[in-house]
Amino acid sequence: MISRQNGMRKNDGMRMLRSVSSIIVSASFLVTVLGSHHSDPNDEQMIFLLDLMVVEGKEAEAEVLIDKLVENVKKTEPGTIVYEYYASSKDRYFLYEVYRNHTAAEFHVDSFMKGNLMPAFVETFEVITFEVLGSTSDELKKKMIDFTSDHRAKTDGFKR
Repeated sequence: MISRQNGMRKNDGMRMLRSVSSIIVSASFLVTVLGSHHSDPNDEQMIFLLDLMVVEGKEAEAEVLIDKLVENVKKTEPGTIVYEYYASSKDRYFLYEVYRNHTAAEFHVDSFMKGNLMPAFVETFEVITFEVLGSTSDELKKKMIDFTSDHRAKTDGFKR
């Protein structure tokens, strides 16, 4: 009878441990899901997504130009968090850009429009799509009108 009671106590202890663990896991899940449901209102990052086609006959120039563009942005734009090209073929690239905030994005646009690499970019690439993600001022929209009118404000989401 004593060993049976001890056995029941062990089982009861295990059940209690599983119940407590389950409650902790459930509570953690709820805090994670509910606590991070919305974006941080102070997160002002701007994202540019460009699908680019290399103009026929400019494939060799494209690789050299990309190297120059990356080096230039890296050296001169401290507000640029990400500036990355991805290739699916020698004539198709995807450009992913992330800026710390609207000011940094506008600085990039101004630098690009006034810079000596912009003419080569326009001669080398055809912009297939160009999405701007984040809150864009009317002034920045005007500056970008020759390249895109696709501006998308954030509505919801989260970051980890």
